[in-house]
Amino acid sequence: MERMLIRGIAIALPLMILVNATGRAARTPIYWMDELAILLMVWMAMIGMSLTLKTRDAVSVTMLVDMMPPRAMKAMKILTDILVLAFGIIVLVLSYRWFDPLALIRAGFDLHAFSGDTFNFIYEDTTNTLGIRKFWFWLVIPLTALTTSVHGMSNLIHTLGTPASSIADATAPAAAGTEA
Repeated sequence: MERMLIRGIAIALPLMILVNATGRAARTPIYWMDELAILLMVWMAMIGMSLTLKTRDAVSVTMLVDMMPPRAMKAMKILTDILVLAFGIIVLVLSYRWFDPLALIRAGFDLHAFSGDTFNFIYEDTTNTLGIRKFWFWLVIPLTALTTSVHGMSNLIHTLGTPASSIADATAPAAAGTEA
């Protein structure tokens, strides 16, 4: 689903920019399209980050890890998986505190009462040109934190179940290819 969403956004963004560039050339710019493009780029970056953590395709420097014996290599991979999982959980907890759904429920979903009680105006702030409440776009943060946590846990379970020799074998071709 993450890949499909990223692909959809990646197709929509250039089309939006092209339409708006045409509009500007015709002296009728579509201002809200600029703001939507920016917000969609943030969504694409956040979801893409989660996906690259799952697939382990993120840019990394592996020189030190590649020189390690298989057991140390596995230990470093486990540490990395734990850090990714911890990052996802911490952002998820912070997002929960930021969105504060229990206080919103206690306020009877009355946004003004929620803001007055908590001094948290997350649900009342609107975008400049779209006129849509910003929290709809900010939902990408807890969504990404959740998917990052799931991916981190999945990677950790996979790494724990993989023999150290297999981890070392998987990185050997990449290291050998860089020396040639």
